[in-house]
Amino acid sequence: MVKMKKSIAFFISFMVTIAFISILPLILNPMLKNSSRAKDSILPIILSIGLIFFMFFQGFLKFKWNKKLLSQSKVFLEIDGDNFTKTEKSWIYLFLVLIYFASVIANVSFKSISIINIVLFVVFLIISIFLLKYSEKTMKIIFTQEGIVVTGMDLRIDIPLGQPLHNTTGFYPYTMIDGYLPLQDGIELFIEYEQGKITLNTRGEEKNQILYILKQNEIEMRKYL
Repeated sequence: MVKMKKSIAFFISFMVTIAFISILPLILNPMLKNSSRAKDSILPIILSIGLIFFMFFQGFLKFKWNKKLLSQSKVFLEIDGDNFTKTEKSWIYLFLVLIYFASVIANVSFKSISIINIVLFVVFLIISIFLLKYSEKTMKIIFTQEGIVVTGMDLRIDIPLGQPLHNTTGFYPYTMIDGYLPLQDGIELFIEYEQGKITLNTRGEEKNQILYILKQNEIEMRKYL
């Protein structure tokens, strides 16, 4: 169910972003028509704005789904989510590199690099870094009567294929939790069929509450990773 919702969110976000990108030239062309240098950067600007739009649309879509689910659930406990991994962040940075320097990579030549493209790359890179920082602060892991909800304005690019994201947003019924591993400063929850894991940074009484909830739902402790 989680994987299916992830695929639906990705597909809807991708199609809406394509539609959004097709409209952008109608807005940007009149604004930049008097600048010959700016005209050469219209496509990278459109693709960069499209990337940020996709991040927000996908994150907002999943956030709304989770908010609706939480409004119908009994909440036991809420804790802050973990930070995003460097790999998850680097995907967005890689897309920006391809947008602005694909011709350099293809031709193995630095002659096609323009100052304006370097400036735009740096601007959108800084924007992306701040957006991901903001996104991290919104992430919450919520224990309800029916299961665990990982929610927030998740701006990571969540592609349905390949390695699952760390603490992927979504609803995880307790029956989907394959086991847990208590750590010194937290707990790791393993999702069935190797669909990833949920990492909890917690200690003290809060940690004991989580362990109690897991025990009540007959989730077994693992002795290995």
